[in-house]
Amino acid sequence: MENLEKMRHTLSHVLAAAVQELYPTTTFGIGPAIDNGFYYDIDFGDTKISDTDLPKIEKKMRGIIARKLPMTKRIVSKEEALNWAHKNNQAYKIELIEDLPDGEEISFYDLGDIFTDLCKGPHAENTSELGAFKLVRIAGAYWRGDEKREMLTRIYGVAFATEEELQEYLKKQEEAKARDHRKLGKELDLFCFSDLVGSGLPLFTPRGTVLRDLLNEFTQSYRLKNGYKKVCIPHIANVDLYKTSGHYEKFPEMLQFVSQESGDHLAIKPVSCPHHSQIFASSPRSYKDLPIKYLETTMVYRDERKGELGGLSRVRAITQDDSHVFCTEDQVGDIFGELIAAAKDLYKKIDMKLKLRLSFRDNSDGYIGTPEMWQKAENAIQEMADKFEMDYFIGEGEAAMYGPKMDFMAVDALGREWQLATVQLDYAMPARFHLEYTDADGSKKTPIMIHCALIGSIERFMSVYLEHTAGWLPMWCAPENVRILTVNDQVADYVGKITDILDQTELSNPLPHNKIRYTVDDSADSLGKKIRRATGMKIPCVIIVGPKDVESNMISVRLRDREEKTELDNLAEFLKELK
Repeated sequence: MENLEKMRHTLSHVLAAAVQELYPTTTFGIGPAIDNGFYYDIDFGDTKISDTDLPKIEKKMRGIIARKLPMTKRIVSKEEALNWAHKNNQAYKIELIEDLPDGEEISFYDLGDIFTDLCKGPHAENTSELGAFKLVRIAGAYWRGDEKREMLTRIYGVAFATEEELQEYLKKQEEAKARDHRKLGKELDLFCFSDLVGSGLPLFTPRGTVLRDLLNEFTQSYRLKNGYKKVCIPHIANVDLYKTSGHYEKFPEMLQFVSQESGDHLAIKPVSCPHHSQIFASSPRSYKDLPIKYLETTMVYRDERKGELGGLSRVRAITQDDSHVFCTEDQVGDIFGELIAAAKDLYKKIDMKLKLRLSFRDNSDGYIGTPEMWQKAENAIQEMADKFEMDYFIGEGEAAMYGPKMDFMAVDALGREWQLATVQLDYAMPARFHLEYTDADGSKKTPIMIHCALIGSIERFMSVYLEHTAGWLPMWCAPENVRILTVNDQVADYVGKITDILDQTELSNPLPHNKIRYTVDDSADSLGKKIRRATGMKIPCVIIVGPKDVESNMISVRLRDREEKTELDNLAEFLKELK
């Protein structure tokens, strides 16, 4: 892995060298190795380049690599580094060098005698060691991630040790494009966006709303059977709520203030946990009442930079399948056990593998609570992962503001990992809100709070699930389960018999009382056109009705991967058995 990173990092320098030869007046930002490849941020000045220029740049890179040039490291003083940057008119490098602490080692890497760059490394020793690569796209990137700074051109490349690995990756990328949920959402008529409504604010069509509702019913069914009770909270709150919870102090940019005639200082809610804490606080609580379990599917609002918004993957209006438990320390293990079992079962039923990340804090100051509290909570989380015999890895710096968490990483059909389900342990927020219950000995105790979402953001989950299934949603959650196609207008009575059966049929697991959703295409279009239309909408089950079917009392069924026939009287059972 280390050699692969060196190779990718070296390719970013080769990319910069090729650009410098082709566009001598360019200035350079940074060029690191990243997952699967590398990039370089470049200021081309008045020159405009696009993806059509990538083959030319890549050809130049291959010519440089063929020269088998060495990569040589040099240690220089800060003064020497600044002299080099000024001499070569590299304004971005000047800024980077000036920001380096005095006394820190400064190194340059020379690519043969054709290109020199400020860099810590590491790098391959020679361009003959660089494996297989391809430049893939161009994007815009603000200098140092600051949207108030210069917009640079970022050129991305992918790189692997062998050509076989590269081609396999590119093949998966093409498959990912075909599965892009933004493309599928439009084709399947699930959601849309409007500039008048605003970026990152999806609008769900009737079909998309059916899918949302079914996914929500599915995820919340696990908690309902474990004794959770539904609650409902408003979408705005007094800003003092978030000052008490700590969200205002740590993330003031998340809060959007609303002017009111009353003069109250209100904010649109970015989270729901502080609201739920106040439902707990509304009545005296005894240890006999615990655990108290609340669930709610509610929308929260968080502002995001426009450049970071993308389809349903990252939105400003986020619908969470939220739940909060208030419990004693002795009850934490059982609560986690229920939620872990629920997560395992849910993702098994939707055919996605799970990995577990224990998300702990780092040494930054973006957290609330004492170091002792954090150590106690992190130990408890790790003990529970061990108790339930789960394979896990630890992600430092991935914790929530108020406590560590278990993040379940779902693996999709293309092998990509997505953080979706999460169970979080919180000792801090109950104390900040002075929540308490009366223990058996009459003393006042502070409850522990557990936060959980099994699919997380419904919007983000939909984006992942659409791409995982390539839009071929299973029967239980497909917005349209069955479409009946008529060959001619002489089969209307038989279609009526079919729809009578569909009206009385419920789908099998995982949801109870899930009626068949169907439509009838009896338009004057040709059968071929009707079939293409149904296939394009990825309808799981298409029933074709012609005169021969009527005569034989049979049903001709067209599925994604095969065609079958069944007797009319067996139709209900046939549909229930479809996966």
